[in-house]
Amino acid sequence: MEGYAKLADLMGNDHTDGHFLIFQKFEALSAQNLLYLQAELINLQENLGFLTSRDVEDPEKSMFTRDWEALSSADDDSQWQKWLEIRRKLKEYYKAIAQHRMMTGLPAPSSCDLKVLQQWLERPGLGNCALVGADSDVYENHKQAGLVTLAARGRETDAMTRLLVNKLPELYHWAIVKPIHRCWGWWLKKPVGFPDRAKSEVSVMEEGEPKNSQDTGGGSTTVAEPISASSQSNDDINIESDMFLYRDSQIYRIATILGTLLSSLIPIAAIIVLSFVKNMTARLGIVSAFTAIFSVSLSLVTEGKRVEIFAATAAFASVQVVFIGSTNWNQG
Repeated sequence: MEGYAKLADLMGNDHTDGHFLIFQKFEALSAQNLLYLQAELINLQENLGFLTSRDVEDPEKSMFTRDWEALSSADDDSQWQKWLEIRRKLKEYYKAIAQHRMMTGLPAPSSCDLKVLQQWLERPGLGNCALVGADSDVYENHKQAGLVTLAARGRETDAMTRLLVNKLPELYHWAIVKPIHRCWGWWLKKPVGFPDRAKSEVSVMEEGEPKNSQDTGGGSTTVAEPISASSQSNDDINIESDMFLYRDSQIYRIATILGTLLSSLIPIAAIIVLSFVKNMTARLGIVSAFTAIFSVSLSLVTEGKRVEIFAATAAFASVQVVFIGSTNWNQG
């Protein structure tokens, strides 16, 4: 299997979770197509206006504007045929608009997925099936702005979770998994599709499973790691055997834990610091600083709307003011 067939097999493989379903959206061509359809409709509209004006002046056809049956069943049905042509063109036009809007709304592929796909296409230890036709550079970095992915990322995420999903697997792989692999082989984590060499295996993050598994994370992150040809026979290598799949569900849990800890530690830290500071001016400065930190943290670790973040920040500031007032009254 070579070329497009091999690349299609990678894209549709269950073990890769659709990460490499990356395509050009051809936004400029789609917009040009819409412009042509729009021009055709304007031309048809003008032709219809001419036919309508002509038929109104004919006593036998003057009822066309008020009687649909007379319009559609007349011997000279040029006006009705023009309407049918406009109806077909309108359907094509609206369909093209809907498809354009759908395509432009698709998310861009993650830089990690695109990098792995580029490596897979070029490296002999991976796919080694670089395209050579007019589309040979379709996945190059200078065309990245026009690419979209069909892979589901599971759910909407906040800024911190997106950062962890995009960077944590790669950092974890290169800092921990790769060095351990060099020393102890495939004990910590195997590439997806790699043939089982032992029934028991320790894995820090979830192993690459088919998409129909019970995992509810809704996504994953891949990291490519070329394997030398001498390390295993050709019969042992699957098309995705040199890729490590990290399920996003684990990273979502990490992000949830970090967000929960942050939401509890900021108010506690504010109260502790305020309890040790007696100067009122310094206290007001601390309240301002912690309030700003709290609001920025909310925008990074939650998907809250502006009004929700504003309300939570105002409540947090009120709690600090109440604490200052109560401690000053007790001291007085």
